[in-house]
Amino acid sequence: MRNDDLAVFLHVVDRHSFSAAARDLQISPKAVSKQIARLEGALGTTLFERNTRNLRITDEGRAIAERARVALSVLDEVKELARGGSRELTGNIRLTAPAPFGRKFVAAAITDFSRLHPRVGFDLRLSDQIQDLYSGDLDLAIRMGELADSRLLARRVADNRRILVASPAYIKAHGSPQSPEALKNHNCLVFAYPGLLQNTWRIQKNGLEEAIVIDGTLNSDNGDVLHEWCLAGLGISLRETWDVHEELRSGHLIRVLTDWEGVASKISLVRARREPVPHRLTAFSDFLLERWRLAPWDDA
Repeated sequence: MRNDDLAVFLHVVDRHSFSAAARDLQISPKAVSKQIARLEGALGTTLFERNTRNLRITDEGRAIAERARVALSVLDEVKELARGGSRELTGNIRLTAPAPFGRKFVAAAITDFSRLHPRVGFDLRLSDQIQDLYSGDLDLAIRMGELADSRLLARRVADNRRILVASPAYIKAHGSPQSPEALKNHNCLVFAYPGLLQNTWRIQKNGLEEAIVIDGTLNSDNGDVLHEWCLAGLGISLRETWDVHEELRSGHLIRVLTDWEGVASKISLVRARREPVPHRLTAFSDFLLERWRLAPWDDA
């Protein structure tokens, strides 16, 4: 059994396609098929069920893939030790983050980390949908809020504060609410996607919490869209400080009900419970924690 066959196998698992894996690896689909067949022969089992339309991993293949990731990770660690403890980081980090936060902060962090460790590669995937770190091929994820999956290991990197904001044009046209209840009389920009409509805003002041049912003519499942609508003067939005701190500084947005904030949550860096942990993952995690220890967006 060859390590390069295992690596090709994992690429096929991650991409759900021989041809897509071949494109990533810059080899022919025939070569991928040959390596998978060789691996199946060495293991004595079928890894994929194939037909002309579909490629499905078998139960045995799924179990082997999980263990193969661990095995190849161990080999990466052995290679680091074999280099005589130079501590030069190598390998790839596969990371997912919410799209707006990833564009604003994660991409820049990767840029600076890459200058320090040029032999570490990154695969950054931005999505507002929660990605499964176990069934997918991801090493790390940036998550907002409480974690629903207890199998994940999380490190808090910053607080996720949320505040009420509007444009000066909106306030000039509609006035500023003087109490949480007055939000019901304003056009509120609502985050929503199938199965979830966040039309109840939980806000607090000095330990007093209120749940305000709000209404508005504009809903979206994308934070960037809500951000743009708010800047355009179309309503009041409950936004994360990391998303609006620059506009608050420039005056393009202003705070509403300044004594009130959304119930705070956490920004966490999470990974699956897989051992051993490659040194590059630990180093990058430590880098993010130090970088955001005094979060640049928390002066709002």
